[in-house]
Amino acid sequence: MRAAKDHCVSSTAIGGIRRAQLRGRRGTCDIRIDGAGNIEKIGRGLRFGRGRRVIDADGCLVMPSFIDSHLHLDLAYSLDIVPANRSGTLVEAIRHWDRAKRKLKPADVRDRAIRAIEAEVNFGTGHIRTHVDVGTGAGLRLVEGVLAAREACKTIIDIQVVVFPQDGLLRDPGAYEQMHAALQMGCDLVGGIAHNERTHDDSKRHIDKLFDLAAEFDADIDCHIDETDDPKSRCTEYLAAKTIECGRQGRVTASHVCALASYDNVHAAKVIDALREARVQVVTNPGVNLHLQGRHDRYPKRRGLTRVRELVEAGVNVAAGQDCIRDPFYPFGTGQMLDVAHLLAHADHLTTPKQLNTVLDAITTNAAKVLRLRGYGIRPGCRADLVVLPVQDGHEAVRLRPIPAHVLKAGRAMRGD
Repeated sequence: MRAAKDHCVSSTAIGGIRRAQLRGRRGTCDIRIDGAGNIEKIGRGLRFGRGRRVIDADGCLVMPSFIDSHLHLDLAYSLDIVPANRSGTLVEAIRHWDRAKRKLKPADVRDRAIRAIEAEVNFGTGHIRTHVDVGTGAGLRLVEGVLAAREACKTIIDIQVVVFPQDGLLRDPGAYEQMHAALQMGCDLVGGIAHNERTHDDSKRHIDKLFDLAAEFDADIDCHIDETDDPKSRCTEYLAAKTIECGRQGRVTASHVCALASYDNVHAAKVIDALREARVQVVTNPGVNLHLQGRHDRYPKRRGLTRVRELVEAGVNVAAGQDCIRDPFYPFGTGQMLDVAHLLAHADHLTTPKQLNTVLDAITTNAAKVLRLRGYGIRPGCRADLVVLPVQDGHEAVRLRPIPAHVLKAGRAMRGD
């Protein structure tokens, strides 16, 4: 793959894939791709147009490209420029980032974001939803950098940008106006961090403001919410209630939702039911949540991520994200979404065959619902955003987390060319 700074475009159009193994399907099949980069037909013994390259999967697993439904591209690789987080806590991470973002230039943000995007594409990611810090400290410089990276990489990946007031709205007067300006610049979603306000009443006002802004721009909402071990944090249930009140069902995402794991079971069941009723979708970030949450516990230690299994069983759509790549909040992260699936399987004991399917859904079909994607999947008419993995089934994909043999974007080779 050529460097994104050169507006990378693969010159190789792929006419189809032979002998592909699909999840949930016995035996291999062929996938024919039309000239517009869409899946034209799926079957056995298909014919392909002359002069067009055809990939022989030879029985390997073919999946729709992975989706990273929660990432911070402005933060990516920022451990190169900020001090290490010596306590490993969220508080210290925010302090380091607050100092750094006041001095960052858009070009630096752009270059680090492109580096992260290229890593994700090489691992088979075709869609990213990224949150970008705005406010009086960050200004709009981080947004400028991420939007520039999105433009540079538009031929290899689709990116949704969420405006994210890291320092709150009531605590950071002026952030709301910055969010408004960022949406006018071309950002896509309204973000928030309701639990980061001083009082519960302020948290509710924070959420109210998000819905006001979303209504003005007809935008969806993706809010960092209850990313805390505090069993008394109550932002998620208010978000669900506000979603119903404003008629925004299906257009709101709750990210992290860690406090749900600290609630007693009776209250947790009530909140989960509210999320189901409001059709609020949940994104968990297992690596970062395991790293940051429960850090002050002795023993027994809480795992920190939300109640994935119970949410899924209740009918709430749950996806998973990378969240961070080598920044003050998380010193690891590669952009390999199969690593995220692997962590999720361990963190919530999702290891039966059915549960492993749920884990893979969290980085594919469930994530597509979060991003409200059209034409995603492996069916005639879907865009040929595909990844060929050198394994035969989903279990082996999660177990081995292999590098893709081929990555296709709209029928063009991004990897394996």
